[in-house]
Amino acid sequence: MIPRNRMMRKYAVPSIVLLIIGGAAIWFTQTSIPSLPDGSAPPPASSGPDANNAAPPSNAQGGAAIPPAASGAGLTLAAVKTCLGKGGEASRCLDNLYRAYLQTNTTADALGMLQTYEDADTDIRLACHPVTHAIGRETFRKTGTVHDSFAACDQTCHSGCYHGAMERFLRGDAADDEAHISERELFERAVSACDPDEAVRFRFQCLHGLGHALMFFLDYQLERSLAGCDEFGDAWSRSSCYGGVFMENVHTATPEKRDLSATDYHYPCSKLGTQYKADCYMMQTTRMAEMGLSVERQFEECRAAGSYAHVCIQSIGRDLSNTARIGNPRSVAADCERGQTATERQACTRGVAYALVDNTWDGRYAFPFCATFGGADDQSYCFAISSTYLKNTYAKSPDAIAADCKQYAPAYPACTEAAAQ
Repeated sequence: MIPRNRMMRKYAVPSIVLLIIGGAAIWFTQTSIPSLPDGSAPPPASSGPDANNAAPPSNAQGGAAIPPAASGAGLTLAAVKTCLGKGGEASRCLDNLYRAYLQTNTTADALGMLQTYEDADTDIRLACHPVTHAIGRETFRKTGTVHDSFAACDQTCHSGCYHGAMERFLRGDAADDEAHISERELFERAVSACDPDEAVRFRFQCLHGLGHALMFFLDYQLERSLAGCDEFGDAWSRSSCYGGVFMENVHTATPEKRDLSATDYHYPCSKLGTQYKADCYMMQTTRMAEMGLSVERQFEECRAAGSYAHVCIQSIGRDLSNTARIGNPRSVAADCERGQTATERQACTRGVAYALVDNTWDGRYAFPFCATFGGADDQSYCFAISSTYLKNTYAKSPDAIAADCKQYAPAYPACTEAAAQ
């Protein structure tokens, strides 16, 4: 790891900071990682709702009790929603809110309270990722090291706390307007930031967060940011970083800087080298939807992506996962059933299931989704890949997965059978 005195050096960056919605799944590309039941590899980044959504309405939904203000810091649900409604100043507002809160409370307290807000309010459940970024940024400010920040963070809302910590690691303290970081120094810091001895699930969060931060630092120059990821010596690390770059290119607080086309549904994937295309297509349907394409039309465009068609269809599933997460999983399964072949249906299913698992690192959303498939084969496949992903990525034991089955899909033997494999 980089010594504390280097990590705390000050650098000037623009006043807008990242406003990312969405989490990230881990895409295993190395042969040492176990494959899925169909022989395919797990996907790259998963995504939450659009970062450009308006501020969430004030109505709370869901029924969980909303806690009172925290320790005099003004950390109420209303305060969080007020910050989310500030557009380009949302990140700064959230930083200030959590900076005050973390003076007398822990990161675990902040994440626990946010989870309570998510349980009580559907809108916060969809808009929680920029909040966890802020918690991560302020956690790094408090701890001063990536290691200690990661020890304090957890998986709440697509692991955004880890991503925010990496953002702060590269940003430093933006208050010093005279200090600047060169591109070469940025690459050197980035490539040495993530501990190679960390568990895969934590190392991925580090690398993915770096991809987001590289785009921010390099003023949204897509290909220069990908070149920063190219500094990593192994394909899995590069891919993990690419995913963060592509997600940031789609979900950003400064949409005018994005490298996108108004007419080409496959851009920027269509202009990039082969080494980038799979990770690019794993985010491309988010852009297709933004351009007005229905799910049916997205399937059609993905089929036009040649050898990347199934990666693109997996992206459709990832985008659909939010609908399952807020309480309508059957409609999502029905959309995946639009696939013309079993392979297409399975690609869509993987996208949904991985994104749902990534959100909480357990089966609470994925298993109820799997249960809604009309066909036994599709249902069994969904349970199987969800269980495999939990085992290989999040180190969940068969007993722990079986316990999730009992809690979240008790009437479905296919779930416990998958857990035992």
